[in-house]
Amino acid sequence: MFESKGSIFLLKFPKMHVNCPVCNYKFEKEPGFYIGAMYVSYALGVGEIVACLVVMWGILDLPVSIIVSVLISLIVLTSFLKYRLSRSIWSYLFFRN
Repeated sequence: MFESKGSIFLLKFPKMHVNCPVCNYKFEKEPGFYIGAMYVSYALGVGEIVACLVVMWGILDLPVSIIVSVLISLIVLTSFLKYRLSRSIWSYLFFRN
């Protein structure tokens, strides 16, 4: 089973380690490897927006102006998390042992 001991990301955003600090595995296979992570991030963002729309519009029946302002705030606030999560998911698709 895959066991993670090293960290992909440095503490500074958006820096990533070039190699794993534990096993020295190179994270970037080729230049532009993480461009595919944008598709993962897009899918995560669409899922987030659809789920929020269902809750705010379908269940709570909020006005459109409130829904738009909440969605814009949510997209901006979670973009940092989606960046890290999408790169981690994309890495896991190719770096599994």
